[in-house]
Amino acid sequence: MNQPESSASPGPGRGSLRAELLFNLTFLALAAAVLAVGTNTVLAVLRPGNAWVLGALIVVDVAVFVLLANHLIERLVLRPVQAAVAAAEAIAAGDYARRAPVGESREMAALSEALNRMTDQLLDNQQRLAHNVSSLDETNRVLVSTQRELVDAEKMAGLGRLAAGVAHEVGNPLGALMGYASVLRRRGADPELVGGVEGEARRIDRIVRGLLDYARPGTRARESVDVNAAVRAATEVLTRQGALEGIELRLQLQDGLPPVRGTPHLLEQVFVNLFDNARRAMGGAGELHVRTGVERYRPERNIPTRRADDPPGISYAHLRRPRAASVRDPHRIEAGTEVIRVFVADTGPGIPEADIDKVFDPFFTTRAPGEGTGLGLAIVASTVADFGGRIEVASAPGGGAAFTLTLPTEQAER
Repeated sequence: MNQPESSASPGPGRGSLRAELLFNLTFLALAAAVLAVGTNTVLAVLRPGNAWVLGALIVVDVAVFVLLANHLIERLVLRPVQAAVAAAEAIAAGDYARRAPVGESREMAALSEALNRMTDQLLDNQQRLAHNVSSLDETNRVLVSTQRELVDAEKMAGLGRLAAGVAHEVGNPLGALMGYASVLRRRGADPELVGGVEGEARRIDRIVRGLLDYARPGTRARESVDVNAAVRAATEVLTRQGALEGIELRLQLQDGLPPVRGTPHLLEQVFVNLFDNARRAMGGAGELHVRTGVERYRPERNIPTRRADDPPGISYAHLRRPRAASVRDPHRIEAGTEVIRVFVADTGPGIPEADIDKVFDPFFTTRAPGEGTGLGLAIVASTVADFGGRIEVASAPGGGAAFTLTLPTEQAER
């Protein structure tokens, strides 16, 4: 620990306070005796009428004695004590670099040394406390993250089993229903009614396929995937379908991104779902920003780490709620891991804060009944988890929703 002043050390050259006081008081006593003798001599030669001279000499003797004694006490006792008190008050007020000055006597030097040593010990204990709090904070963060992962995994596993069962039970009768509708059409049934039956059956089929995609375990073949290529492929698909008409697409794709490990068409589908979701949120008109880049992963907790009353070097962030919690963290990515960050933001109305933790849950949707199944973002989150990454959502700067995908690079997974 750096100290602006060295600790006091009563070296062998320093005199004792008692010895200093005795020596100086003895000197003053001798001086007073000399003055008394001189005064008596003067009194012997003075006439009785000059008694005022004797009084003046006595006053001068007393004044000189008092001044010398005061200077002695001030120099040897009061000044060092006041300096030690000032240093102690400054340290108590937060000036932890302050140290008590070295006294002139051994006793005062010992007092300064004890005070400085106590300050150093306090700072050392404070650093240990800060280290322990930091360690507990990290442990708490890991435990909370692990608990969230376990709860999320159990919830997703249960929903996956339910989705697989429902998809299996609904798939067979749905196929029969489509077959019967085709037969009715061939037999001349009302085309409008048959078209309505087929349309609703196809909608059910899309839901079933979505359930199957969500419930399907991540055992697909994995290969190198170019994230920028997946983004461009998704925009081409939606452009060919006319889905991006009225949307101002702004791409900022960093060149030379390292590949990630996964299934190419699934990553393309992730971006198709995100872009289409943004288009619907903006009502078909607005700006869609997509940015990619490579960086070293740094967890962002968005928690105020310090308050004005926090001790120096100590953080109580683990006791405070984050301003914007992560909505899904299926994989813990270690800090420093090389990752691809994909930022997708729109200029729509955004996501209400009350819904921020639900957007990746199956069947959750803010659209009107019949306009969405609520499976798109759930499948997106499941696919990102298959890539070993994570996805977060928050309010975009200037309004709208902002999705951030974090995908470990192929090199980082090896």
